[in-house]
This record gives sequence, C-alpha cells and structure tokens, in this order.
Amino acid sequence: MEQKHNLIGIGIGVFNLSLAALADKTAGVSSAFFDGKAYFDWHSEIMFADSEMQTSFLKDLVMGADPTNPYSFMNYLVSNGLYYSFMNTNRSVVTRREFEMYCQWVSEKLAHRLNFGSKIDEVSFKDGQFVVRSGDNIAKAANICIGTGLTPNVPDFAKDFIGPKVFHAKSQHLKNLDVTGKNVVVIGGGQTGIEIFRNCFKGKWGRALSTRMISSRANLEPLDNSPFVNEYFTPNYVEDFFGLDQSQKDPIVRHQKMASDGNTPEYLEALYNDIYQLRHVLRDEALIEILPSRCMDRIEEAGNGYKLTVSSTFSNKTEVLNADIVILSTGFRTRIPQIIEPIQNMIDFDENGRFILQKNFAVQWKGPKENKIYAMNFSRHGHGISEPQTSLMAWRSATILNDLLGKEHYKTSNMVSNFVNYRGL
Repeated sequence: MEQKHNLIGIGIGVFNLSLAALADKTAGVSSAFFDGKAYFDWHSEIMFADSEMQTSFLKDLVMGADPTNPYSFMNYLVSNGLYYSFMNTNRSVVTRREFEMYCQWVSEKLAHRLNFGSKIDEVSFKDGQFVVRSGDNIAKAANICIGTGLTPNVPDFAKDFIGPKVFHAKSQHLKNLDVTGKNVVVIGGGQTGIEIFRNCFKGKWGRALSTRMISSRANLEPLDNSPFVNEYFTPNYVEDFFGLDQSQKDPIVRHQKMASDGNTPEYLEALYNDIYQLRHVLRDEALIEILPSRCMDRIEEAGNGYKLTVSSTFSNKTEVLNADIVILSTGFRTRIPQIIEPIQNMIDFDENGRFILQKNFAVQWKGPKENKIYAMNFSRHGHGISEPQTSLMAWRSATILNDLLGKEHYKTSNMVSNFVNYRGL
C-alpha cells in the first residue's frame, strides 16, 4: 500500500503532534505522521502525581500560532466540560499528566493523520520524493520532519552496571521498583531527579532505609522564570540568537542553563517542607540527604550492592557511598535516528556531529532545494535555549508550515519588540 503526501512526520512526540495539529487545518498541506508506539504518551515512566509543567497552559500545541485552532488546550477544556472547574483552580500551569491527557485527546482527534503502531524501518530519497517504509507499507512525501525525540543519557561510569538495580530514570525498572529496606542513591539534581528523590523518601516504592541525591550542581537551583529571562523564549530572541557565530552560541546556551533546566521554585519549597516534617516533626529515622557539588567517579560492585566513589568540588575530598539501588537522572542527549542512514551521506553535519539547521528548521543537505528535511529538538546549539522546550513549539511548527507553503500563512515574524535589546542601537 502506498500513500503520497507533501509532509511526513517521523515520530509522534509532543513537537510533531503540534505540527500535525496545525497542519491538519492548513490548506495545501497533506500530511501523515508515523510512530512505532501504540498510542501517544509523554515520558510516562517519569511522570508522578506531583509533576507539573514549567510553562503556562497557554503555551500549548497550537495557541501561539493559531488561537482559533480546535486543538487548543482551551478547546480541550470546553469540549470535555472542564472549563469552569479548571478556571476555578486559579492555576497558570497544569500537571504533566493533565498535559499528556490533552495531547492524547488531540491525538485521538487526529487519528486520520497519525499512524501509531507503525514503526519506520527506513527513510530514503528517490525521484524527488522521500520514501518512508514501515513494514510492507510505503509512504512518499516531498518533505519530512524528524521528531524522534531524545535518548536517555547513561554516563560512562554506569554503562557496565545497567539493570534492575542501576538504571536510567526513563525505564521500566522505575515502574517495578521496590526500595523497602534499601539504600537508594539518585544521581542528578534537575527537576526529574528531585521528583524521584521526593517520591522515594515519601514511600511511593516502599520505605527506603536511606535516600540520597548526588548532584554536580552547587545546590538545588531554581528555574529562572522571571519576565526578562523569559524573553529567551520568544521569536525575537531566537532571531537574534540564530544570527550569532557558533563560537558565541555555545557559551551563551551554557550560561542560560537555569532558564530551562532549573527546578520549579514551588516544588523546591514543597520538597524542603517535606524533609522538615519528616525529620523534625515526625522524627522519622530514615536518612534523607542531599549531596551537591559532587561528581561521580566510579561505581563498583560490593556484595549485593554497590560502592560509589565521588569527588566533592566543594571540599576537594573523595567520598565513598554504599547503595543498593542507583537511579540515574542524568538527562537526555540528541541522537540522529538510524532510520535515515540511506540519506545520511547527503546531510551536512557540524564538527560535533550535529545537524546544521537553517532558520526555518530545515536541515542543511545536498538534495534538491525544493525537498526539505525539517527537524524538531535538534538545534539547541543553533536556535538557542528554547529549542528543547514546549514554550515555542507552536511558533516553530508554524514556521515550518510557512516555509513549506512558501508564504507566511501564520504570523511568525514582525512581533512587537522585546524589552531587552540584543540587536544593537
């Protein structure tokens, strides 16, 4: 069976879902999206009852590009009879589970565009068309958009020990976890790390003997979501940042880390209060310990558990910890999907093996100019700190569709100027 479109999406994560939602109501765009999973889910392995979004619910799949689009979060609320009850909660952010439920509602509405359970085996290019093969099914399109997401980052010190007792947070091992009577060490002090840490000592997976967190950060540092910093997450700032030399971009992204990878301040307050209650009110004897400014050196087997050697950048001392369970909350890394191997020799990469993306999110390649390979969440180094975040996903999807159509169907430029001026006088 063969299908023909002018846009095929590879992977159905939240970013390609945004593109699908906008494309569905864009005249002149025939699209189809493919993913091997059975239905839409969004990092369900690391979603807890207390996990909240770090951006406003107004920064949904489509609102930033088209507030009249039927796949908006507000329409989700109205369509499901939730509008008034939700507004009475007086929240500006929703839980990650609520956002996933919204995305699942959209994915059901887009069943005619989305092909779940269709694992892509190969993407090739022939006769002016991208050829996407999924089993016996072939789909062709003039353009593709890669939205395959990130892959868990497993540090070298842990690679030889991966299994049910040493594992990355985004794995099935977390779901089946039992920490009863165990010494647990969580490595990583970002939002996911502190959520796992908190849920662990509060008994989600049983009563641990001890729960420790190791972080290379100097403290459990808060997300900087102040108004002027939030201008990093605007089209104007992306425009200014994109025009910089690459030698300038990488240090800027590193400097802005807490604008995207910090911990929600309200969550930190709740975490602190929980520890206070357990330690000083309930007089719980289980050990709860936060160990910042530590770098992991190595893991070694020790009896039925592990010996962890860490270096303190605060005291300049080497320390040793014992652990029965080690949970890696060490983030994610970009991975070029293997399925594009047939066209990989036509794609240009930078010296670090990264896609070189143009301003319109098209990958630089040696193929025909009229055929585009768009990519989502592959250009933090090129477009800036907003690229992995949901804040600008609707604008980015609109930018891609405008480029595909060859006209500004959606308003993506000529925004009012930011209050912070980077462009010069």
